[in-house]
Amino acid sequence: MLRFRYLLLIGLVFFLSFLVIFLPASSIRLVTNGIPQLDISATKGSIWLGSGQLRVSNQYLGALRWSIQPIRLVLGKLDVVWMLEDQDHAFEGKATMRLGATSFSFDGLIKPQTINRVLAPYELLLTGGLELKSVKATVERNEGQVVGIQGNIRWDGGTVRYRMANQRHQRELPALLGKLQTTEGIPSITIRSEMEDTPLLQARLDNDGWVHIGITKRFTQLVGQPWRGNESDAAIVMEVSEKLL
Repeated sequence: MLRFRYLLLIGLVFFLSFLVIFLPASSIRLVTNGIPQLDISATKGSIWLGSGQLRVSNQYLGALRWSIQPIRLVLGKLDVVWMLEDQDHAFEGKATMRLGATSFSFDGLIKPQTINRVLAPYELLLTGGLELKSVKATVERNEGQVVGIQGNIRWDGGTVRYRMANQRHQRELPALLGKLQTTEGIPSITIRSEMEDTPLLQARLDNDGWVHIGITKRFTQLVGQPWRGNESDAAIVMEVSEKLL
């Protein structure tokens, strides 16, 4: 009787292992169902090594490929190595999910076409692509929700066209560097020229979903609309805010 139970247990383990290993890629929805804005369709492969089409808030973001490392499940973690590609952008990185926390790390390239679609409502048009390096984000759920982010962004520089006071302007800007960080739970980015250390733009995302963008005196000089006050070049002379989330 004991031998029979032992054999039954071994058979059950093998059956469940076989079942899990060959779960279709569409089973990834078991992981993403808790995020209603996220949709992965046209899936292929298995849940461990698969691909699909990614949409976020009904916006198509590209072809997604992923690989899950099942050995990490023993440690209570779910590691997903992923790659997202479209004709105008490419990202690759890793997501780690564990009880109470999720972390993401990635690198990426974004071509001007994608950037200009985002900037179109603001009547901005630019050349040059964006490179994202070692971007890391962490979300922890304890009493509240804390978001941590860090990383670096580089814009190639080039021509910027914009509209102000019903007039169109054009400027040539140098390459710009952005540093992502989190201070007291507030994610922010500071942008500087690759040629000098004076801040040009400072943006932060508050807990209510508002993004606040501060423009320094040096930036007004760079775009040909110099601020005439006596403030230092690093001083923020203008701030605009918009509801983002």
